[in-house]
Amino acid sequence: MTTSENTTQFAEIVADVLEVGTEAVTDTAGPETLAAWTSLRHLELIVTLQEAYGVAFTYQEVRDTMSIGHLRSALRAKGAPV
Repeated sequence: MTTSENTTQFAEIVADVLEVGTEAVTDTAGPETLAAWTSLRHLELIVTLQEAYGVAFTYQEVRDTMSIGHLRSALRAKGAPV
């Protein structure tokens, strides 16, 4: 899979969980900018990303990842191609 395809896949996963368009999936987007990003959807997003990329987030990572950019960085740190 190419870098572009990996980025698209990540954006589609996030958009699907948050029920927003992929154009809303930017690194600066988070609960304060996306009304759909509720605490329940945050947990859904974490679980979905863990399953999709075969990684596990620590409690600290779950608590601290409050933007799409932070999620992307956390996944990259675990070797996920996003």
